[in-house]
Formats: sequence, C-alpha cells, structure tokens
Amino acid sequence: MKRFLVLSLLILVQCLALAAPEIRFSESVTPYRGGLLISNYGTDTLRGEEKINKGFILFYKNNRLKNFIPADGNLKKPTATVIYKRNLYVCDRDKIWIYNLRNLKQTPQKIAFPKEDTVINAMDISKDELYVTVTNTDRVYKINLKEKELKPEKWIDIPSPNGIVIKGKTVYIASIPKDYSNIKEDNVIYVIQDKVNPSVEKFSTTPGIYDGLAISGRTLYVSDWSRQAVIAIDTKTRKEEIIFQESGIGPANIAVKGRHLYIPDLLNHRIIVLDLKKYSISVIGKN
Repeated sequence: MKRFLVLSLLILVQCLALAAPEIRFSESVTPYRGGLLISNYGTDTLRGEEKINKGFILFYKNNRLKNFIPADGNLKKPTATVIYKRNLYVCDRDKIWIYNLRNLKQTPQKIAFPKEDTVINAMDISKDELYVTVTNTDRVYKINLKEKELKPEKWIDIPSPNGIVIKGKTVYIASIPKDYSNIKEDNVIYVIQDKVNPSVEKFSTTPGIYDGLAISGRTLYVSDWSRQAVIAIDTKTRKEEIIFQESGIGPANIAVKGRHLYIPDLLNHRIIVLDLKKYSISVIGKN
C-alpha cells in the first residue's frame, strides 16, 4: 500500500508539472498588478503551423506563471496588449479583442477592421484614444474609446508599421519589413511630433527589422531582430547605443517599468529582464 501511495504521488506530481503553464513563442509583455501579462503565439507560426495555432496569455508574478486567457479561447496569434478602464485589449491578426478584466470568462467584445487588414500588430493609448498599427497595409488607426461603437479611423500611413509608443503629443513608430527579413531603406523609426496635426518624419536613419518600442524619460528603447539587440536612443540628441545583444534571440514587443526593461524573446520562449541601472539580466521562462 505504501509503495502504491508513493507511486501515485509521483504520478500526480508529474501530471501537475505537465499541466503547469509555459511561455511558448512570447510576443508581447504588459505590466499589470505588480506582474506581467505575456502574450504567446502558442505554436510555431514561423514554421508553417498556422492551421493549428491557438494563442494564449499568461500572468507572471512572484516567480510563478499562471494561465490568464487560456489557449482554448478566442485567441489565435495575439501580439500587443494594453489596459484601459478595467478592460484588456488584445491585437489578434485581423481584429482586436476586448476582455473584461473583472470577468475574463465573459465573451470578449471585438473591434473589426477592414478585411484587407490582416496583420494588426501593435497599439498604444493616449488618454481615451487607441492608436493601432497594421503592418500589411501600411496603416495606423485611431479609435475613440469613449464612443459606444468602437470604430477604427485611419490616422496616418507609415511603411509597414509595427511597434508604437506615445509620450505626450509625440508618437514613435517602428517599421519592419513585411516579410520580416528583407530590409528596405524605409524600415526605420518614425516620429510624429504632434499627434493632433500629424506629420511623419524619420527619427532614425539605420534600417532594421524593428519590432517593439518603449519609452522612459528621454530614452526610446527599440528591439531589432536584424542586430538581435535592444537599442537605446536619446530622443533629444538621437544618439543610439546597443544596451543588450545576444546571438539567436528574437526580441519582440518590449515594455519598460521602473528600472526594468522586459524583452520577449519570441524564438526562445522566455522573457529577458534587463536591469537598466545595473545592466544585469534575469530570465523568465526557458534558459
């Protein structure tokens, strides 16, 4: 009997270990309630497994990963997430889902886009306005979140826009090649100095495979797949400095909170945490 109980406990522990959530192709992070929301593709869409793809979102806090929005729900290929008035907005291919953070089991609302917009990639909020990038159609939309009917209105055109971050009236947008590999001259960082009267200009001149943007103080942080790095750019002088670089990483939609920069390493199923004061790193997920 004792041997049977020990065996049963071992099986139970193994089952629990198998059931524990894991980061799987992490694309985006959003600070939330002292932790992180991590969006995951789930399966390897980079290698042709799109037909079985089921995305999900995890919550990380106190060294523990928990399921937040499970893989058996609506999500297919979630990218950026933002929070506005107790709702979680999630970019998911050709739409944005809106989840009620007070009741995640409630059926999410949907923001629909024109049928040609199939790569809704990133977003940021300024007051009551949501700005959304669509990579495949070179569009950036604006959505008034105070309206009853949430309708995207085209705001501006940018070559294959991806990451976006807003500080005051200034908007920074990263351009990425549409095929994510063949870099063109217009795949740079752009700036709109006044979002009320938008006019696009190049902020950086070095083309790359730019993905995520984050800003703290006068420093703009940029993830670049081509250099497998994160670059810090002084928004006043526009001087660039590589602050993290590692061969084989896929740095996706980054976020900054306090002294920490969070870098989703999509290819290696982990989040790299960079301490911006000590320039030391720790890792959430697989090493």
